[in-house]
Amino acid sequence: MKKVCKYLSYGSMAAIVLAMAAATVLEKLKGAESALSLVYHSPWFMVLWGVLAVTGMVFLLSRGVSRRIFTLGMHVAFVVILIGALVTHLTGESGSLHLRTGDTSSSYVMDSGETAPLGFGLRLECFSIDYYPAMKRPKDYRSDVTLLPEGEQRTISMNHILKKDGYRFYQADYDEDLQGSILAVSHDPYGVGITYAGYILLLFCMLGFFFEKETVFRTYCSRVRLSHGLKVGLYIVGALLLAGCFWLICRKWIFEPLLPVLRSPLLWIHVMSMIICYAIFALVAVLGVIGLFLHAESAQKRLQMISLIVLYPAVFLLAFGTFLGAVWANISWGNYWTWDPKETWALITLLVYSLALHGGSLKVLQNPRVFHIYCIIALLSVLITYFGVNLILGGIHSYA
Repeated sequence: MKKVCKYLSYGSMAAIVLAMAAATVLEKLKGAESALSLVYHSPWFMVLWGVLAVTGMVFLLSRGVSRRIFTLGMHVAFVVILIGALVTHLTGESGSLHLRTGDTSSSYVMDSGETAPLGFGLRLECFSIDYYPAMKRPKDYRSDVTLLPEGEQRTISMNHILKKDGYRFYQADYDEDLQGSILAVSHDPYGVGITYAGYILLLFCMLGFFFEKETVFRTYCSRVRLSHGLKVGLYIVGALLLAGCFWLICRKWIFEPLLPVLRSPLLWIHVMSMIICYAIFALVAVLGVIGLFLHAESAQKRLQMISLIVLYPAVFLLAFGTFLGAVWANISWGNYWTWDPKETWALITLLVYSLALHGGSLKVLQNPRVFHIYCIIALLSVLITYFGVNLILGGIHSYA
């Protein structure tokens, strides 16, 4: 039973990674609707996630991980996140509401094309665009509305949503004559709460993991003693990678005005989390290349331990940055996960690198040479996430 669950859990994870990668190509060739219907929202894809969740937890418990509360908690958190996503898919509703100045509406058009009642009225008083000083580039989009019958006046803008009776309204688009506004409408009273609970649990357990005893991370930290020359080399390589990443950020988002959707305090936390973990993954790949040229197995093993020590915080930082981006997307666009190519490849990268942390159950990764080769190949997922999506696959994150 233990062996069956092991093969089913890792096999389903590999299948999910391949399916998501293929879906991003399908979206590029056939459009988002094809990718959603044939892959992301298909029954077989949901079954794969279910198999991964169930067999993964059974295998985890069979290995006695229940004694390590934070390690167990991280895996439970992912299951909670998956449950929240399923609840959102089954019970959540979304659509749009088009209002002209002075118009009132008490219903919205669902994505299915059907009209659904809101239970209250919404009147558009005016729509306006804020611009950067001395520039024609938009800074923000604003819809001033009145809630009826209360008569309460509210403003909806980018990253500033309107909440009312379980419904959330987001600024989505506007009419060319600036006399009308299109609002995105979301109604997901259960799924978001469950998913956010999973995010919080995951964050708590990731922090607690570093204080947990009898982990590979703590064991290797106590074993590895770096020479002065190796420390200096790692610092230099790490500094160069971070400097390069920081330059990319500055060139894109400091020296150019931000798009309205990017004007959020979550921007820098999200971006820096992703950039730092990407830089660490590149560093691990460099260590992998060095490891392949070393003939002594003890030296290869030493580099493997160093790589694992930095991989744990890097993978946790990637998880934090990815799910923080989901929270930000929910604030800005009304949906915490849209299967955009950038989101999908970030999730692929998370799964690919999380596999490298499971050498305890995957004996093949205990071989230093195999581990280094895997980390070099894994960097391809990072390159596709950052460059491939922007240059080839596109999507709503193509500006990033």
